[in-house]
This record gives sequence, C-alpha cells and structure tokens, in this order.
Amino acid sequence: MAGQVKRRPGYGSEERTRCKILGSWSAVIASALCGIALAFHFHYKVPLPANHLGYNPETGLSDFSEHNAMNIISHLSDTIGYRIVGTIEEQQSYEYINDVITQYKNEAQGIIGSPKFDIWVQQGTSSHRFDIMDKMVLKAYTNVTNIIVRLSCPIDPEHPENRTCEDNAVLMNSHFDTTLGSPGATDDGSGTAVMMDIIRVLSKRDWTGYKNAIVFLFNGAEESLQDASHAFITMHEIKDTIRSVVNVDACGTTGREILFQANSREMIEAYKQAPYPHGTVMANDVFRTGLILSDTDFRQFVQYGNLTGIDMAIYKNSYLYHTHLDITKHLQPGAIQHLGANTLAIINYLAQNSTLTNIEPSSEVVFFDVQGLFFVVYSWATAYTIQMSTVFLALGYFAFIIYKTHNSSPYRSVSNLLISYLKSTLAVFSSMIASMLLPITISILITSNNFNRHMAWFKNEWYGALIFSPMGLIGAYGVQYLSYALPGPEHFDMEYGTFNSLMLFFAAGTAVTTQTGVASSYVFWLYCFILLLTCLLNEFALRPVSSKIYLPQVGKAAYVVSGFVLSLLYSDYAYALVDIFVPLTGRMGVDTPVDLIVAFIYGMIIFMVALPSVAHVHRFGKKVLKKIIVLLLLGQAAVLAAVFIGGGSYGGWAFPYDEMHPKRLFIQQLKNLTSGEITVGVAQADHGPYIQTVVDSLEQELGVTAEIRDASSNMNDWDSIYPFSAFLGGYRFDVEPYIRNHSTVEGIEHIKSNLLDTLTGPFPEVKIYNDHYNPQTGVRSFSIMCLSPTYTWTVIAFDGHIIDWSIQDEQPLNHTSHYVVRHVSGYGNEGWSMNLSVKVPENERPQAEAGEWKIRFEFTALEKEAFAGRGEERLVGGVGIMSVIQRSLPIWTTTTWLSSVVKIWNL
Repeated sequence: MAGQVKRRPGYGSEERTRCKILGSWSAVIASALCGIALAFHFHYKVPLPANHLGYNPETGLSDFSEHNAMNIISHLSDTIGYRIVGTIEEQQSYEYINDVITQYKNEAQGIIGSPKFDIWVQQGTSSHRFDIMDKMVLKAYTNVTNIIVRLSCPIDPEHPENRTCEDNAVLMNSHFDTTLGSPGATDDGSGTAVMMDIIRVLSKRDWTGYKNAIVFLFNGAEESLQDASHAFITMHEIKDTIRSVVNVDACGTTGREILFQANSREMIEAYKQAPYPHGTVMANDVFRTGLILSDTDFRQFVQYGNLTGIDMAIYKNSYLYHTHLDITKHLQPGAIQHLGANTLAIINYLAQNSTLTNIEPSSEVVFFDVQGLFFVVYSWATAYTIQMSTVFLALGYFAFIIYKTHNSSPYRSVSNLLISYLKSTLAVFSSMIASMLLPITISILITSNNFNRHMAWFKNEWYGALIFSPMGLIGAYGVQYLSYALPGPEHFDMEYGTFNSLMLFFAAGTAVTTQTGVASSYVFWLYCFILLLTCLLNEFALRPVSSKIYLPQVGKAAYVVSGFVLSLLYSDYAYALVDIFVPLTGRMGVDTPVDLIVAFIYGMIIFMVALPSVAHVHRFGKKVLKKIIVLLLLGQAAVLAAVFIGGGSYGGWAFPYDEMHPKRLFIQQLKNLTSGEITVGVAQADHGPYIQTVVDSLEQELGVTAEIRDASSNMNDWDSIYPFSAFLGGYRFDVEPYIRNHSTVEGIEHIKSNLLDTLTGPFPEVKIYNDHYNPQTGVRSFSIMCLSPTYTWTVIAFDGHIIDWSIQDEQPLNHTSHYVVRHVSGYGNEGWSMNLSVKVPENERPQAEAGEWKIRFEFTALEKEAFAGRGEERLVGGVGIMSVIQRSLPIWTTTTWLSSVVKIWNL
C-alpha cells in the first residue's frame, strides 16, 4: 500500500541496516548518558567556601563561613579528639564551646540592634525508655551536659517587660559528643560548628524586626541514645517556649546535606529558603520504614516535646561514619558551606518571618528538589488532584490512539486493540519485575561457595552497576522477547504499542499508589506525566503530515526527549539511594543479605533509567532483540569472570575493602571479675566473609583457637553496646594462656587461680539499700546503687516481674521479663542509683521473708582508657593485650575498641 512503509531490516543493504541500528541505538544511549552525566554534575556539586572573614560584601552582612566552621571542627576533632560522654574530652568540649560563644556574646554587645544573648549550662539527670531495632532499652543518665544559647529580640528600653519574642522560639540542635571509636569531625562536629558560626553571624545582625527567638542546643549525649536532648526537652526552663526544631546531624563526610525528615507543611516551606535545596519526601518515607538503621535527636523533640521540624544531615561517603577516619582532612571543601548556608537561611527565616504558633504535624505534604536548583512543595490534596487528573488525561490519550488506530485500520477491532495493549502493559510490568529480580541470581552466584565474592561492589558504588546492570537489562528485554510468543492479537507495530504501554503502566501505577496516600507516589506521577507529554509530542509533531494513512510509529526525537529527561530525573534519586545504601551495608549486621539487597536496588535503577529502551528493543524486530540479549549475556559473563579474578586478592578490584572503605570490626577485651575469665571478642558488623583472615592471624599470634560466637549467643558478651550487639557476630579468644606466657610480672607462674588479681582497681560495685519486703503483697522494694569510678557506659541486666521502678514516664511489663538498663554519666560522676519493686514468685516467698531471696544482676562497665582514642589500657599480668591485637589487623579494617569488666551480684 502506497505510503505504508515499516522500518524493519531487509529494506536496503545489510550495511545500511546495521547503520540504522547503530544510529538509532546511539541516539537512545547518548540521550540517557547525557541525562545521567548532567544529573551527576548537579547532584555532587557543592558551593565554593565563603571568604574566611565571614562577611558578604554584596549584602553588607556577616555571613556563614566554612573557614570559621572548619577551625571549630578541627579543634573539636583534631585537638580534643574522641569526645565520649564521661571522659575528660567531654568536659574540654563543652568548656571550649562555652568559651567561644561567650566571646561572640561580648563582641555583639556594642552592635546597634544586636539580639539579646542568653547562655545556660544545663546538667541533667533522668531516665527514659528508648526502643530501637525491636529491642526495649531502658536509659538512665546522670549529669549529662547541654550548652543552650538563646538569641532574641533586643530589649525595648520603653517597654522592657515586653518579651513576647522569647515566648516563641525555634530550636536548632546538634550534639558535640562522639561515639566509641570516632573523633567525629562530621558526626557531629559539623553540626556543632555550623551552629556556632550561625550564632556569630546572627549576633551581629539587627534584630529589631525579628518576631521569634532562636534557641541553639549543643547537646552532650546523643551517641549514648539521645540522653542530653531528652534532658533539655523534658527539664529545661525554656522548653515550653520551643515551637519547632531544626536538627543537624551527619553520617558522611562529603556532598550536600539532605532533608530526610520533616513533619509539617510550615517547616517544609521554611526549607524552601535554602539556597541549595536537596531533599525529597521519598527519603522521609524510607526513613520512617526503619530501613535506615539510624536515628537522631529529632526523635526526642517529637516524642517528648510534640514538636514539628526538619532533620538534615551530610550523608555521602558514610564509609567513614563512626570510624577513626571521620577527621577534618576527609571533609570535602564546600560541604560545610552547603550545610551552613542552607541552615542559616532556614533558621533566619523562621526567626524573622514565620509564625511559629499553631503548627500542626502533618505527613500529607509532597516535596522534592529539582537538581538542587529549586524546591517544590505542595499539599497531598493538591498532589491527589494533579496525579489523578494526569491519569485521566492518560486514559483520554489512550482512547484517542485506540480510535485513530481502529479508524485507520478497520480490520483491527477495538477489542483486539485493547487486548494487545493489555498484553504489552503487562509485559512492561513483567519487565520491571524481571529487571529487579534477575540480578539477585547474580548475587546468589557470586556469593556461592564456588565464587565466594561477597560485597564485591562495596568500595566503589558504581561497581554495583557494572556487576548487576547487564542482568537487569536481560530481564527487561528478555520479557519483551518472550512477549512475542504470548497468545492473542499483537500490535500493528510492537515498538509503538510498547512505547504507549510504558505510559499506561505508569498511569496505572500512579492511580494505585495515589490511592494509598503515600506521598512518594509523585515519582510514578512524574514518569507518567513525562511519558504522556512525549507520547503527545510523538503523535502530533512527528507523524508525516502528508500521509493520508495513520502510521503508528515512534520518532527518534521521542526517545531522545524521554531518555534524557527520565534519566536526568531518576539519576538524581539513584545517586542518593546508592550513596546511602551501599556504605550502609557495611554496618547492617552479619545476618542481613546485603548482596541481594544491592542487586535488587541496581536492578530497579537500571530499569528506571533505561525505560524508553524497553520499547526501542522492538524497533528492528525479534531477531535483533535476540542478538541484543545474547550480547548482554556475554557481557554479564565477562563481568562475572572479572569479579572472580579481581576479588581473589586484597589488591584486586573486586575485593570489597580498602583503607578508605574499611571493614568495621568491634574488638573487646572482657574481664569477668566473677569467674576470672579474660577473653577478647572480635565481631564484624557486615556480611563479608573476610573476617576469617583476621581470625587466622589472631589465632597464630595468640596461640589459641577462636570460639565462634554468632549474634544470638554473644548478646551478654556485648551488653555494653546493647542493643547493637544484635547485629554482631564473630569470635572469642581465651587470652589467659598468652598473658601467662608473655607476662612481665614476677612470679606470675605461681598465680594459678585468677590472673585478674594482677589487675589494679578501682573496680565497679553494685549495692542495695532501703531493702524492704512486704509479705502481704509479696513485693520486695529496694534501691540499687552502681558505683563505677574510672568507668563509663555501664549496663545492668536482670530478670524479674517488676512492679514499679524509677524509670521516668514508663511502666514495667506486667510479667516476668529480661531487662537491660544502660546508664551514662557526665564527666566527674562515678555512680548512679535506681529504685525497683519486684514481685516475688509465690513458691519463693518463704525465702523472701527470711531475707534469703536474691536477684541476679549482671553488671558491665566500659573502661575509659581503652576506647577514648588514647591507645591506653589497663595491663593484666603486665600485658596489654589490645596492642597485640592491633598489630595483627590489616589496613582495610577499622576498629571500635572496647575494654569491659563484667561482674555478677546476687542481691
């Protein structure tokens, strides 16, 4: 039929056909790569650090300066170092912060219009329940320190009593303490430094037009499970003036900060003031699922203060998070400028322009940034209207193409056309499922006993794309190849039908996810909207005008436009997803199938980025599609061969670790003061098998065989870091033989019973007082006192039917249970107490009446020396066993060192 020409192989020479195939695929691939590259540029771009003076010549105002902030970070992490609660470094930290802020206060006093500047030093003592990872943790704390600063409107000389500005305040929070094993340059030296420089900036501005106060909370006990923030929001005198919160934390050392938690429309709108926005409601939704194994002080402010707010963090390169490598030199220039400039703009807006009263919590908000250039916020009601309207437009377009195709070819009945589109839409859905699931077969293969290449993708995020993407494409394209064999009518043109079906699939996805009310459904809508626009462009701009016959076809421009826009859009999300999850697998626990998770993630990414190609594979027919699948299979085989060869040695490209992407180890010397046992535990926090290399080296060094300790059996060993002990699995070494053989203590050979007799004190003590038993109720009540001079992070574990206790705002369980109470003390405190009332079992009450009924208490305490970054430890028999362990560790490991004592009391 004249004018009806289909673009298929066989028309013209074989060379011309090859050129057409190559040219067409080149356009599709190039458009996607351009989108990926441009997204990469925007995603990893950070602003240049401001001049060191912290002064903006354009506005004439003081401005945030990364240079100033880095000086603060350097002092905290490089000079002071490990700032663990209970150590002298904790005291040095809050004294330094207080001194610098006092200096800022003095400098601001002579400036006209400068804010009223208040400073408090709070030391709080209390308790609370902290559930994490499905574990109930009871927390007690003594004299943890907060530095609180309030900037508020200047006092009006004519009406000094008018202090309404102080009645409504926005809280900004960061913590200055660090976790075990890290000097915390970014976590959370970055947040602390940003807050301090913002105080410097805002204290020099004119506050006469401000509406609200700003309260800056430098809290000194976040890593001990958010104790200091709990102390502030439950006990401080100005807690009831707080109306909203901006929390700043970190889990990485590079890149832009991300808005990953928000719980009100007003606070999300405030984030629009950020000059470099980066955040999406998807991160908010994912964080709420618990998949991100982390938490921040934001939780305390929401739970105990009923506050709304936003939670922000630097998150890229979290390989160094909570390790000895979180130091100043690993901070990317511009990252702190990004965090500081954004935070200053947000917090200044909230103080100057916002109405903080009557803010209601809400999760019905959609928000996302567009390549960091601008920030989009709208309500869920608006989202519902937009998304469902787009679905109806998509259905209208679908009705139009059914009508046009039937009109042009009457022999194609409407029912046959509908069936053919149903088939191709289901094929698109099946392609997505296959592209996500088939890479899992690769992960199973490379982690099998024959390959044993666990986490080959770990040290470079893009390795995962190399390893899993070929199989993801094979899954997507393979389903399209099999779709030719499905019974029923086919499309007049498979390429055209599939291209439209891509849009129909995302229209259906938008309709379904919109009905669930999940704000992240906007991603389905964006895809649907872009594909609908591309289909309309293809339909009305690309069809030959002179042709009298309707030719269903897809123009090359449709692929270029959709391929570029969709890859640009999704790559930004993909980079963030990979930057979060790949390093996270290094601390997700020994039982988590991280290879399967990462394979699934990359399968999803490759499908979403390469989506238009799912239609394009039909452009040159079934035979060419088959050749493409064969080429991908060969490529996948080549990658697997490279993984096998490159993962066999420490220098190989597929070996998962190196110095800057280390394997996390927890090493603890445990001295049992009751049994006299001295052991060293070596545990890992990831699924990689390479700990065996460490164990073999230690077995040779120590001259003993390691005892395997899995996560379920070593809970008591690691009570000092409960409940994170649930993630750990590893080995335990009896080090008594080594100590005896290498002891420098004269006469050690005569000490047969207990080597711990050579250990110098002081030692922890647990005592009870005010002990009383009521025979009528069968309840024994008493106070338990735990004394731990030179120790910190103490834990007491016990079993019983607790009727009452001194844990604040929490009732005990109504049955016999196992309880673990963690306690932390600020520097200079050596003990704590707790009140308990215990129901005695009926058959044991005669013993209770005789004063013979006891409860077993297991008490664990961390020694300050061994984990505080000093390289010190208490010698046993003149031997420092931790230094022996340290010299046996490979460079591709990073270690959290613990030295604990444990003792059992029956009281």
